[in-house]
Amino acid sequence: MLLLTGICLALGIAGALLGLATKLLGLKPPLVFGKYPLKGLFYRVKYGIALLVLRQLRYRIYRRNEEELGSAEHLAKVDKPQQLSDDPKSYDVVSFMAANAEGQKLMVTLERRRRGVLKAALYLWLPSEGLLSSPRLPDMAHFTTDGSEESSEFRGEGFHIYPEESMRVWRIKYDGVLSRKEEQVPVQINLRFESPSAAHFDYSRDLSSNLIADSIAREAWNERFYGMLRSVTHIMEKRTHYEQNGELSGSLELDGKKMDLQLRGFRDHSFGTERCLSSINRYVYFALFLDDGSSMVVGNLSQPSFFLSSLKVGYVCSPAGVYQPIKSSNFELYSYGERGTPPQHQNFIVCTEERDYLVQIRVEESALRYVGGDWESKVYNQFVSCTVNGVAGQGHAEFLYRHQGGRPEAVSSRDPPWYQRIKHFERCLSNLDPSADKEEFVF
Repeated sequence: MLLLTGICLALGIAGALLGLATKLLGLKPPLVFGKYPLKGLFYRVKYGIALLVLRQLRYRIYRRNEEELGSAEHLAKVDKPQQLSDDPKSYDVVSFMAANAEGQKLMVTLERRRRGVLKAALYLWLPSEGLLSSPRLPDMAHFTTDGSEESSEFRGEGFHIYPEESMRVWRIKYDGVLSRKEEQVPVQINLRFESPSAAHFDYSRDLSSNLIADSIAREAWNERFYGMLRSVTHIMEKRTHYEQNGELSGSLELDGKKMDLQLRGFRDHSFGTERCLSSINRYVYFALFLDDGSSMVVGNLSQPSFFLSSLKVGYVCSPAGVYQPIKSSNFELYSYGERGTPPQHQNFIVCTEERDYLVQIRVEESALRYVGGDWESKVYNQFVSCTVNGVAGQGHAEFLYRHQGGRPEAVSSRDPPWYQRIKHFERCLSNLDPSADKEEFVF
């Protein structure tokens, strides 16, 4: 009887301690601007737990299957236009950012969505010509079918982007017009992107566990947090995002004038069903290409609904194509453009396993575009020059903010009737209107 009493007492104490620990870990840390958590009292404990869990999770998903995931068959499967699933949120995006020492810069992104919707943007910055951009910007929506068919490639509105060799060679073609201030200029672009190897940076696999653990450890570990943890593997399986560095070379014909382009840059490929742009509070993203042949990607993402209120991301790529994840950074969102206006200069430090980097950035030009079916967010694209540890370079920056104004009637009225019906149906669903037509919910 005494033994049973002792066991019950021990279990009671253990339960009380566990409850106390859970309550303490669930305490809300101090917030900057009510959004960005600082390191709380139990940050170190939570950081250690998060780091251990992350390493185990990554081993189970990636390291244990490294041979299969690195096979030529698997890479060929993922490095092509993906078949969009029946999920209404299904997406497939390919993007390029590039620059050279002369200051020429190119950014192009194509996002395939259901029913042939194509969201496209192209920016070309030439020191001698200024900024040229896609004629429909700041709106990105284009329509490549009549709504009854699905697209199967990155093609439409003058664009055609396609792989010539998996994880090595892609082709970028554009034949149309670009806007320069108040005029439209006929343009033909034919560029070949080539990477020296199949090496690439997969954000789910290669992003530093230290950065993820740092972000998670700043959050309140409450009931919603544990609920999210139970579905994290399912969420990771629904999104793929990787980047690959290489060189772009080819020709540009601008208003009848021909010139050659030679740029260093990277290709980004993302696909899945959980892109979740509408849940992102803010992000800042830099892609820098240095004169010594190295490159750097640095970013910070705020997605509080996913318990990542301040997730730092990035890597450094050597001239030989070796990727080193960034392990720490002092770039904080609340210090750069929190009031909605991106700064014209930025200075910050990032660190890899091997060395620290002092990054200094100066903006040369900028442009605005809106993303999301209802313009849920706005993105400032900046075209920048930089210095990293004394080495000069050129590059791009993106500042994303929430946008509350919606997509204007003057823009949406140009959409095809089938798309307007779908958007009307979505609005009726949002307003719980029982009179909504029975239209498939797609966007």
